[in-house]
Amino acid sequence: MNPTIKVSGIILAGGKGTRAGGKDKGLLLYNNKPLIKRVINAITPQVDDIVISANRNIDSYKQYNASVIGDTKQDYQGPLAGITACISHCKHKLILIVACDMPNLPADLSTRLTNAIENNAICITTVDGHHQLAMLINANVKDSAQKSLDKQQLKLMQWVQSLPYATVSFDDKPDAFLNLNHLNNPCK
Repeated sequence: MNPTIKVSGIILAGGKGTRAGGKDKGLLLYNNKPLIKRVINAITPQVDDIVISANRNIDSYKQYNASVIGDTKQDYQGPLAGITACISHCKHKLILIVACDMPNLPADLSTRLTNAIENNAICITTVDGHHQLAMLINANVKDSAQKSLDKQQLKLMQWVQSLPYATVSFDDKPDAFLNLNHLNNPCK
């Protein structure tokens, strides 16, 4: 990471875990360690502060990070609601956002996104042309995100595509974005 550019981090762990049988994905074990711990370990060298977006098991998440923020509404509106709730708790203008169920995030994620964001509001990762839930946003997108939520436009990619955004291909590291969000994943 460029030491002159400061980046905050948000880890999204606020979902219902529907695809994981209702289990809290961030707390599932992967190779004997909770997914949330693996993601924290992966991004800690890349950011200055971390906020966890969680809507349940708050005390469990606080064992890993003191800053745990829930959505403003209790109806699980998705990742956009978690991002919106957490932005104002971040220290820096640039914010790295990742999902709690991606334990193999690359060590150069923040650097590559920071180098590509330029004048865009968002820079999102792609693998094989598919967007991944790993992105860098400018904190000034909070109002736009809140407007989308107010209109019940909850789809994260719809919101991303409504703003100027760049992409960074991680085709060279496709396994880095392995997403463990199904019951048939290798989590215990």
